[in-house]
Amino acid sequence: MSKLATLQVLRGLAAVTVVVDHAILRQAEWSQTSKTVVRAAEYSGALAVAVFFVISGFIMLHTSARSYGAPGAVRVFLVKRLWRIVPLYWIATSLELVLRLRAGAEVTLDRVLAAYLFVPYPVAQGEYMRPLLGVGWTLNYEMFFYLLFAASLALPIRRGLPLLFAALLSIVALGAFFITPLNDVSPPHTILNFLSEPIILLFPAGMLVALLNKSGWLPVIPGALAIILLLLGENLLGFSLFVDRTPAPFVWWGATWVVCAIAIGLSVAAREAQRPTPVLRSGVWLGDVSYALYLFHFFTIVAAEKIWWSLFGVAHSQIAFVAFATAASIAAAGVIHLAVEQPIMRLLRGRSVASRPIPQTALASLMRNSGGS
Repeated sequence: MSKLATLQVLRGLAAVTVVVDHAILRQAEWSQTSKTVVRAAEYSGALAVAVFFVISGFIMLHTSARSYGAPGAVRVFLVKRLWRIVPLYWIATSLELVLRLRAGAEVTLDRVLAAYLFVPYPVAQGEYMRPLLGVGWTLNYEMFFYLLFAASLALPIRRGLPLLFAALLSIVALGAFFITPLNDVSPPHTILNFLSEPIILLFPAGMLVALLNKSGWLPVIPGALAIILLLLGENLLGFSLFVDRTPAPFVWWGATWVVCAIAIGLSVAAREAQRPTPVLRSGVWLGDVSYALYLFHFFTIVAAEKIWWSLFGVAHSQIAFVAFATAASIAAAGVIHLAVEQPIMRLLRGRSVASRPIPQTALASLMRNSGGS
């Protein structure tokens, strides 16, 4: 099993956290729910998204460090990322579009195009900028990061990587100075506001973890201990501090993002036994289906809600409904992963053009030498 198995488990746990969050918020619309529970669900879902972003930054540098400065590196990187992200997202977005049209909702052409092209869609001030598929807002950030990362690959790593860090930091600094101060945690309402949000700093945080890992500065710890520590850390910080403040102050978000970065560091540092346990295998499988789970879970929650009402009505146990909706979402994601996602990836992988080996630009050389390029 991969030495990054614990990281894959963390990815799966983050996806399940988002599902539980949305299941709680959904049932809160028709069943009396404590405000503290609702806020805890909202904050835990936001923490899970932060974990996704840090993992993304780590994986991009971990897998593409040797591509810096290589001929065709930009094209190869973008093709791989587009093939990994776009097909399943477009399928989910198309399903959302069909359901909205069937329900008689008014959907403008510009919003449809923005959704398919990963362009943040401006809405009225005070509202969140959401594409047709609500969870797709995170992919707008992902695609923005991929474009910047791809541009950095055109340069040798000693120039490209520092420029990428500088670009991300500068974007946030300029946004804070000219658009929205850091202490303003209201939803962004313009494209520039959206793309300069401090949340994009989670990507370089993940890249920093990749640098520490490559340099050997991360300690080696048991995988089970890593999971326990990161879960304890996130829950203590996420639910003990400021959980009753809406919206949470920026200092709170900054602190929780640091915890998320540490969680990824713990997961990367974790090493499992040569014979993985069934629990670990299940966790890794959950990580494998996490993208399908993230994109399609809300459809399943709505379907599970209708089944639940027909069986038990609206007065039955809230915890039981959340558990039922979560289990149904995981099962549906498993089917989508096997029947849709994997066949698409096999098809695209078979048509891909392999990149050339690039021995001269290894990340290790950057860590060993601090001189110029």
